[in-house]
Amino acid sequence: MPCDVLVVGGGPVGCMAASVLAPALETVVVEEHPRIGEPVQCAGLVTPRVVDMVSARDAVINRVDGAFIHFPGGRTLTLQGSEVKAVVVDRGEFDRRCASLAEKAGARVMTSQRCSSVRREKGGIVMELDGSERRCWALLAADGYRSKLGQQLGLGEARDLVRGIEADLHLRLEDQGKVHVFLGRDVAPGFFAWAIPCGDLTRVGLCVSPGNGTPLSYLEKLLRRQGWAEAKRERTYSGAIPLGHVPRSYADRVLLAGDAAGMAKPLSGGGLYTGMTAGRMAAETFIEAFQKDDLSASGLSVYERRWKAEFGSELRSSFRVRQAFVKMTDKDLDRAGEKLDREKARAVLATGDIDFPTALARPLLKAAPSLLTLSPTLIMRLMRR
Repeated sequence: MPCDVLVVGGGPVGCMAASVLAPALETVVVEEHPRIGEPVQCAGLVTPRVVDMVSARDAVINRVDGAFIHFPGGRTLTLQGSEVKAVVVDRGEFDRRCASLAEKAGARVMTSQRCSSVRREKGGIVMELDGSERRCWALLAADGYRSKLGQQLGLGEARDLVRGIEADLHLRLEDQGKVHVFLGRDVAPGFFAWAIPCGDLTRVGLCVSPGNGTPLSYLEKLLRRQGWAEAKRERTYSGAIPLGHVPRSYADRVLLAGDAAGMAKPLSGGGLYTGMTAGRMAAETFIEAFQKDDLSASGLSVYERRWKAEFGSELRSSFRVRQAFVKMTDKDLDRAGEKLDREKARAVLATGDIDFPTALARPLLKAAPSLLTLSPTLIMRLMRR
């Protein structure tokens, strides 16, 4: 017999949705990997609100209240916040906490279940799982950047993609309260590199835009430049981040959430807040749709209106900033660094929320009006957001 909702993807997005769905509907979560939370493909730097969404404070391994931003010409911008701005989590433990919440709510979580294809049949959906079939009345695709379900169902794909790599080094940074951000075309073309303190370990990684070679070559260069090349590596992992959400996140009996829908923040690449929020909204939408006996695309379209009302403006504005950023030369970045390296501008940057970074546009322009010369059209559009 079909389950009510099949959730594809056992990460935080899918499990958040399942924890809301399961008390009301028969819910099955399928995850392609043998163990939830492995392999890790995330830096694990999130806002405290993300941790609070699943009461996962025991997964926190460090707290961050500032940053060092390194510009190509050698300038380092030091930002010091007055409170914790982000936390570093053990992503494996965080993911397993999310799965545990889904199971406690009544969802069935199945691992080692790779989805190969999906098709519609009269009155439902059939999913191919490693040679077997699983039927459901409705489907939530939350299976990350590799997801092809949206494309198979005609919902399109994200507008952009960056590929990344990260290594956990046996290296203790002196200031455990600040992350390092490295900018420049020679460092991470089309994105940025980072070093995140985690006690006796440091997570060092970067992403690059397509057409710029392999992320590994840039990582090795960064490690040599920082004097970290000889540090023992605990593990190295890679992945990709779709940027710029899909044209449509709903269809008959189907919703998309998280990286499967391109919901990561275009400036930072982080996707837990947006994805988990969308997962909850998707669950609420499905519950209402079952109550109304209306799983049509028209009936489910309210889902897209909901998540766009919550963070759609931020995704759009951030994507515009990203489009301008990828065109900047190292000289442009250094000019920006010079304008930002002033007391008032630094103070504004230190108040930023990494889940809503473009909210800084107005106060930052007030603190450093000369920023308008960098990209007048973009900045004026941000002011009207």
